[in-house]
Amino acid sequence: MAANPNKPRDDVLFAIDVPSTVEDAIGEAGRHLVHLSEHYDEVGWTDFWLHCQNTPRVVDPERALAKMFILPLNSRANTKDTSTLRILTIGAHHIWDGLATYVWMRDFVHLLNRTPQQLEEQLQTLLEPEGVEARLPLPQEALYPPISPGSHSHARQRWFWLLTRILRHVRTPLPAGFANPLQRPKPLQPTPLSPTYAAILDYSYLPPLNTVTCAVAIKQRPTRHLHRLCREVKASIGAGCFALAALVMMEMHELLRPEIPLKERKPFISGFPLNPRAFFNHHVDPDSCMLAFCDGITLPFLPSSLPLDGRLRLLIRQAHRQLAAYQKRTRPAEAEAEAQYMSSRGAGRVLANQYIGSVERADQQLSEALRTGMNPQGAYAMQPNLSRQTCGVSSVGNRSSVIKAGVYDVHDETRMTEQEGFVADFRSINAGVRARESEFLVGIGGSDEGLWVNVSIDASSIDLGLVQVWKEKMEHVLDEDVGAKTKL
Repeated sequence: MAANPNKPRDDVLFAIDVPSTVEDAIGEAGRHLVHLSEHYDEVGWTDFWLHCQNTPRVVDPERALAKMFILPLNSRANTKDTSTLRILTIGAHHIWDGLATYVWMRDFVHLLNRTPQQLEEQLQTLLEPEGVEARLPLPQEALYPPISPGSHSHARQRWFWLLTRILRHVRTPLPAGFANPLQRPKPLQPTPLSPTYAAILDYSYLPPLNTVTCAVAIKQRPTRHLHRLCREVKASIGAGCFALAALVMMEMHELLRPEIPLKERKPFISGFPLNPRAFFNHHVDPDSCMLAFCDGITLPFLPSSLPLDGRLRLLIRQAHRQLAAYQKRTRPAEAEAEAQYMSSRGAGRVLANQYIGSVERADQQLSEALRTGMNPQGAYAMQPNLSRQTCGVSSVGNRSSVIKAGVYDVHDETRMTEQEGFVADFRSINAGVRARESEFLVGIGGSDEGLWVNVSIDASSIDLGLVQVWKEKMEHVLDEDVGAKTKL
């Protein structure tokens, strides 16, 4: 996929091989499609997912950056002629993010509801090279807007980048936060899994750490409770999700470290990925990976002795205020507001900070032989925060606005006849990433059924027994009956 690393660095590129015929396209796709029923009669999807996360790289990056596994069909109880089709897709984070996952799955369900003839006819059109080139998603770097077009643009650009770098150097770091209370005192060595799926997966060596995913379902009634609190303080449900994650971590910290006096309790610190498409004025369905990162928001520690609703209201307000700084909006006219907008962590510098940080990380992640030594900060190093995050939180909004059940009626006899005896409808989806060292990334969002949470966990560094306690709290902390309103 990439050019020879011994050639000049500006020769690095990506190549897309377009099949010349429908038959070639089907054959190429088949090389990245694995039917587990050819090897196993029954497969538990959670177990197979665990093995995929704890074996060497599943995809072959020389051929493609994704692979799809089709699990054996499960007949659905109390239904006529219907089965559950379970699919596990593994892909490089280079090409997709959480939002793209839902868009791609929605489109995949639409394609499943077309006949083979319709798909072949569409594929013939899609293989035209000019059409492929036009549809390829632009890289994030191609969407950065000019700093200030005009006759003095070069001088303005130099001043803008100079001020951005100096602001990164002199910014006030976030206060030190409390560490993840679920973390083990000492990381464990990675544990090998039994080669249950050796016909499909490579068990020849171990990844540097074990990854697990923890799924949490918060039902409709407690979800409505959180929605009500967000409305009362005029905040977004996204802020409510951050507040909920923070509150449960505070309770775990209090439970596991009861000896710490309240006045010595540190705040909750979290960083998060944000969707930069609005900053690029790129208003299309997410069709590729496009991420920017916030280096942290801070929420004050609140003891469990305070009323639940009062704690949540205060945390929601705080989260909403800080998250709002990262939302795309019209540049303000008032001097004080404009100063905040263009501050070191303001919305006006989100893209610039993201770009500089990306350049720094890209060089650090290369092997010694390929590093350029590029240092965009020069002699003025960025001021780091005083501690690591307590945990990461990634809020992706309402999933049902993109994909939901009920779009296709699997019992519609007319549609069944039109589609040659096959109709598919979406039911549920889970997603996660291979964890990095010490990672506990809380992916959280909503659907018509309530709130859902998928946590990507470094199981070598995080105590899985404590994760189960955390999960119980997440699922039930909003179940508490609340009496009179508090004043927090």
